[in-house]
Amino acid sequence: MPDDNGERDPNICKDVGVMAKLNICTAKDGETGKWAALSYCWGGDSNFTLNASSFDDLRSGQSLATFPATLRDAVLVTRALGFRYLWIDSLCIFQDNINDWAVEASRMSRIYRHAAVTIAATSAETADAGFLDKRAPYYSCPFPWRRRSHQGSVNDASRAYPVVLRSYTDTFNKEPARSSRWATRGWTFQEELLSKRILYYTKEEMVWKCRAVTFREPELKPTTTSYIEIPPPLPVPLPKPEQLYADSMSDPYRIWYLLLEIYVSRDLKFDRDRLPAIEALAEFFHAQFREQYCAGLWREDLRFGLLWSIHRNGHYPGPHADTAKRSEVRNLSYQYKHNKERYAPVGVSSKQRKPSWSWIGADNYVDLKWPQLGQLRWLQDYTYFAFILDFKVHGQLQGVFGHVEGAELTLEAPYRHLHLKLDGYSKSQWNPVRVAQRALMRPSPLPSLRELAQVALVRPGYLAGTETSGSVIVPSSSTDFTFIRIAEETRTVPPALYLLILQPQPRNATNNRGPHHYRRVGLLRLSPHRYYGSDSVRVAVTKRLESDAYKEVTSEKWPVGTFVID
Repeated sequence: MPDDNGERDPNICKDVGVMAKLNICTAKDGETGKWAALSYCWGGDSNFTLNASSFDDLRSGQSLATFPATLRDAVLVTRALGFRYLWIDSLCIFQDNINDWAVEASRMSRIYRHAAVTIAATSAETADAGFLDKRAPYYSCPFPWRRRSHQGSVNDASRAYPVVLRSYTDTFNKEPARSSRWATRGWTFQEELLSKRILYYTKEEMVWKCRAVTFREPELKPTTTSYIEIPPPLPVPLPKPEQLYADSMSDPYRIWYLLLEIYVSRDLKFDRDRLPAIEALAEFFHAQFREQYCAGLWREDLRFGLLWSIHRNGHYPGPHADTAKRSEVRNLSYQYKHNKERYAPVGVSSKQRKPSWSWIGADNYVDLKWPQLGQLRWLQDYTYFAFILDFKVHGQLQGVFGHVEGAELTLEAPYRHLHLKLDGYSKSQWNPVRVAQRALMRPSPLPSLRELAQVALVRPGYLAGTETSGSVIVPSSSTDFTFIRIAEETRTVPPALYLLILQPQPRNATNNRGPHHYRRVGLLRLSPHRYYGSDSVRVAVTKRLESDAYKEVTSEKWPVGTFVID
C-alpha cells in the first residue's frame, strides 16, 4: 500500500501482520509502503534486541508472547490501526554493529517523518512495563444544565453533558506526557518533533496529535495542536520544513538554539549519543538552509553559536545557590527524583568531551542558554571580532550529523594572554587572603578582568544573572590563560562584550608540531551595568566586575592571533 508521499520503507521493519509469529523483514529496492514507528523508553537491561546471534530467529519469526510488554502492546496497537509494519529501533538496527547503527541512525529522520503514525508509549518506563493495561481510572458524572433562553426540564437528556474529573498531581500541572520518564529521554526528543502524527499513551488518557488538531480522550471536540514548552512555543509535531520558516519573524538558528536548550537537559544512557540523538533533527534543519554542520552548530552562525553558557544558580541568593538549585531539581524533576545519584553539573564536563568549543563540551542536565533568545535576532546587532578560518572533524563514522570523536576550530581574533593563580583564591570577599589578592592584582594589567575570570573559574556560584560561566575541570595549578574577543551586542542597553577563556593544551604525540592547541574553559560577558540599591550582594558584585572589566578591555587595543581550539 503506497504511502502518502510514496516514501521508501526502512531497510528493516517488523512485520506484525495477522500471523501467530512476527518476523523482521527487509525492504526491497524501490519498495514503498506505510509503517508505524514506536517511541519508547528502553530502560532496564532488555536482551530482546537485533544482533548477529538473534537475526535468524527474528527473521524466521517470534511468538508475540515472547515480546517485552511495551513492544507487545505496540504490535497490538499497530494491528488495531490497520498497519502491517512497525519500526522499533531495538529490533530494526543491529545493536552489536556500530557501523550499521551509524547508518540507520542517519536515516531516522526519514523513518519518523514519513511514518504513518508514531506510537508514543509515554506511560511505560521500560521495555518490559507495557502501556495498555496500566491506566489510571478517570471518572465522569452527568451535569444537568439549561440555557436561560430555552424552556424545558433540566432533566432533558439532550441538555446533559458528561463532566470528566481528572487528577493532575504534577507540580506544574503539566499534561501527563510531559511529566513522564519518556519526556526526559534524549532520543524521544527528535522522535516526537519529527513525527507528523503521534498517538500518546499516557497514564491518564490517549492523546492524538497531528499538525492540525489535538484530540484528547474522552473529549469529543478537537483542540488546536499543543506546544512543547519553550518560549516561544513550537508546535508538536513540527510543521513541514517550508512552513517552519515561512514566517519572516522566525529565525531558524534561533529555533535551533531553543531546541538545544531543552535537549541538553534530557537524559542519555551513552555519552557518545549526544549528537546522534538529534541527528535526524539536524538533517531536518540542514534541508532548509544547506550549510555546513559543525558538531552541533551551523557554520554561517558559528560565531554566535560559540556564545553558549551555563546558567547555574537560578533565582537563589548566596553561596548556597548550587545546593538550592540541586535540591529544586531533585524535588521537581522526574529524572532527578528517580535517580538520586545524579547531580547538578556546573560547567564543562569532567570527562573532557570534545569539542570543548561546542555545547557538546557541557554536561548533561544543565541549564544551557545563548544570549537573548527571547528577543528577535533581527532586533539585535552583533559586531564580531573573530573570524572562522577552518573546521575539521575527527572520528566521524557515518554522515555529517552523527557522532564525532573530536573537532578542531581555527579562528582569528583579538587576544590577551593573562596569568591567573587559581589554587589560592579565597571564596570569602573580606578574607585577609582575599583582600591581599585583590591588592596585588590592581597593579597588574586588566585587574578586574583577572578577578572576574578567577571567580568564574573557581567560584562560579557567586555570580548572578549573567552569561559568564566557567569550567569545573581547570587544574588549580594552571596559570596561563588566553582571552579572545568574540562579539559585542551593540543595540542592547547596556551593550555586552563576549570573551572566550582558553587554556593551552599540553603537547603530545598528535599535537607536537604546528600551532598550539587550546581548550575552551569559560565565557565572560562584560557590560557597563547600571547599579540599583535593590541589587543583592551577588548581583552587585557581578555587575561591578563585569562593568570594570568592560571598561578595561574596551579602552585598549588587543593584538590579533590565530587559535586552534579542540
